[in-house]
Amino acid sequence: MTKRINPDEIDESFILASVKKDKTVEVENVPASQEKQPPPQEETPLPLEPQKEESRRKRGKGQDYESLFIKESNITARLGKTVYIRKEFHERIQKIVQVIGGNEVSLFSYIDNILAHHFESYQDDINQSYKQKNKDNIL
Repeated sequence: MTKRINPDEIDESFILASVKKDKTVEVENVPASQEKQPPPQEETPLPLEPQKEESRRKRGKGQDYESLFIKESNITARLGKTVYIRKEFHERIQKIVQVIGGNEVSLFSYIDNILAHHFESYQDDINQSYKQKNKDNIL
């Protein structure tokens, strides 16, 4: 024989939330002794990376953004390789080149300048990481 369930005892919001996997449902009639207390969180020191990143940005501040990145590259795009980027990034880069560069700088030149600056700024870090994983120097 099956057990009869009283429809008045069913918590509809709990059932709907469990189907939706909503974690914000409040359960009524839970004794205080059964409520779970979250474990105390220990304070962990923040890594020093943001300060390191900030100092790298300051190094590039000697020259302004336009003189660093909004200039034609001395290499033609035909000599490069094709790569794919996110549609959102392409749209943002295109707006930057059109507005700041006045449509006189190609997407290729802008991206080439950014990558050249990146490699110049992070040369030591790249080599260090590479040496840890591989025993020769790529750059």
